[in-house]
Amino acid sequence: MGKKVTIYDIAKEAGVSTATVSYVINNRENQAISEETKNKIWHVINMLNYKPNVFAKNLRSSSNSKLIAICTEYHGYIEKAEFVNIIEGLSNTLHENFDIIVSMPPFGRISNADAILAYNVSKETFYQIGNQNYIPLIAVNCLVEDKLFFQITADYNKLKQKADGYFNGEYYFVCLSPADDGLKKQIADTFDNVIFIDNGKELQTIDVKNMLTVNGIIAEFFKDKEINLLYEDLYSSICEQTADCIQKALSHKPFDSHSYKV
Repeated sequence: MGKKVTIYDIAKEAGVSTATVSYVINNRENQAISEETKNKIWHVINMLNYKPNVFAKNLRSSSNSKLIAICTEYHGYIEKAEFVNIIEGLSNTLHENFDIIVSMPPFGRISNADAILAYNVSKETFYQIGNQNYIPLIAVNCLVEDKLFFQITADYNKLKQKADGYFNGEYYFVCLSPADDGLKKQIADTFDNVIFIDNGKELQTIDVKNMLTVNGIIAEFFKDKEINLLYEDLYSSICEQTADCIQKALSHKPFDSHSYKV
């Protein structure tokens, strides 16, 4: 059995005093503690699986089944189709004792979920979800760069190396436009030529000879056209890594790395 987590561990990890942790846990509103500090403390409490006595009466009865809520924000049919592929992949990858529900904006408190998967949301939306739900929260296709949360993105440098070796000359990386500006900038900085797709009509206007994509819906659209297409199917890898991160997050154990690229 591992060492029992104490209020001192929470204070050390959050970089605050034990008194501050106590004030937050007991909801002492007469103390001047910023919302940022409160949120950080609650996320550390979740990460280390600390259960103060005040939680005892509110703990949900144990169950063999874990509920995973997936939050996303899509605006068109091609994004919806891509999201469905992720849902199907996760359903096939996760253990049978997991159930999946989908949550759409506006995001608030998600009842009874054991973990939340934020898929292709902005960084601002990610923290909006996190600040209202103190349970394991995992980012997929969103740059969070926060050790409190697991993060899964494509390895764009690896993709570029493969495409550079595959194509003889200029090529374009064509992908669905990420909701997160940080991820969008990372993609634009990695590839020489990028086309971000916001809706299905934009696919019909693309006229390039060489194309790299990781989106199945885009590959399907161009598969019978006269184009040199390199499609890197990352669905399985993303779903497997996501399932692994869900298991790790639910274990409430500390891990050296929280950022993964596939």
